[in-house]
Amino acid sequence: MYHIDIMTLFPDTVGDVLSESILGRAQERDYIRILTHQIRDYTKNKQKQVDDYPYGGGQGAILQADPLYQCWDHIRQERQCRPHTIYLSPCGKTFTQEDARRLAREYDHLILVCGHYEGIDQRFIDGYVDEEISLGDFVLTGGEIAAMAVADAVCRLIPGVLSHDACFEDESHWNGMLEYPQYSRPAQWHGMEVPKVLTCGDHKKVERWRRKQSILRTRDRRPDLYAQLDLSSKEDQKLLAEIRAEELLRPLPHPVYTVPATPELWASIPWPHTDAMPPHSYLLCHGPEPAACFSLEPLEAEDDLGIQDGKWSAPERSMLLTLHGQDPALLHTDLVDKLLDRAEELARQAGSPWLRMAVSKKDKELLAHMKAVNFQYRGNLEYQGARRVAYELRLK
Repeated sequence: MYHIDIMTLFPDTVGDVLSESILGRAQERDYIRILTHQIRDYTKNKQKQVDDYPYGGGQGAILQADPLYQCWDHIRQERQCRPHTIYLSPCGKTFTQEDARRLAREYDHLILVCGHYEGIDQRFIDGYVDEEISLGDFVLTGGEIAAMAVADAVCRLIPGVLSHDACFEDESHWNGMLEYPQYSRPAQWHGMEVPKVLTCGDHKKVERWRRKQSILRTRDRRPDLYAQLDLSSKEDQKLLAEIRAEELLRPLPHPVYTVPATPELWASIPWPHTDAMPPHSYLLCHGPEPAACFSLEPLEAEDDLGIQDGKWSAPERSMLLTLHGQDPALLHTDLVDKLLDRAEELARQAGSPWLRMAVSKKDKELLAHMKAVNFQYRGNLEYQGARRVAYELRLK
């Protein structure tokens, strides 16, 4: 049986929540046991006072070390061991699904200490707490909500609590990805339909769709998690190729138009972009807002940019197109297609027969858009201190 003891000033509230639903049934079946302990019961003060003003002054009061220790020691003696002790604190390490797995795997008994919103005496932490855990970068009025969250996350991983391991192995964060969207009956509701693949009866297609949706959700909602994913398998590479092909065709909801950039407009761009405005710069606007910024630099025939292992098709004047930033919210749309169209128009108006670009090899999405509109690879070059690939488009 997995044991969790929670030290708190509000035992009834915590205990009532954790004795319901799945965790309640798991306790009835003796898979887990969650007990709460009133810290006030362990103070020697007749008024049951457990907090006091901090040394050095400051606002509010903090929980005193001795009531915390007496409560902790009572639990230790009951269990006849020194349980792994966690203090729920805004100063702790952010709690993750991997932490829940670790605590469920490595320990069979936890003590969760719920602190006062002003904190607890550091001497208790230094002497008896094994780790500090936080739910995130915010502060609660006490540790009870955090303790309930940690207890729930850990206990649901204990064998027997859930009906099958797949109940949590398919969920968000188990394998580093967010969970795919889910649907229930009826198939049509408020004009919205369940994706047809989920009703086709082909389990392989369903699993493939779910994997694809998990990849998309993780990329769009948690780029920090997406950056750590291993998507090197052949199947994942096929899914990524499908996603790129589909997103090249996703239209923007509003029309776009181009305006010459000014220092004031450039400084007002809200998303990441090149800090200093280059010469010959433009803004591509999506409705009333800027969606991308770029420059079109005139190049004379002798300005070949020094291709190292290739050459331009013809020694003629051209326009060098450089993308300096785009709205991240519009990243996976046809925004770049619209930008390339506008750049072609501007280059034609300037009488240039060529549109040329020096692009980072890492910018896979931009390269995909360029290839889709027939830009041709011409070699590698060093441009503005970085290694780039050279592409060009003949303007008809």
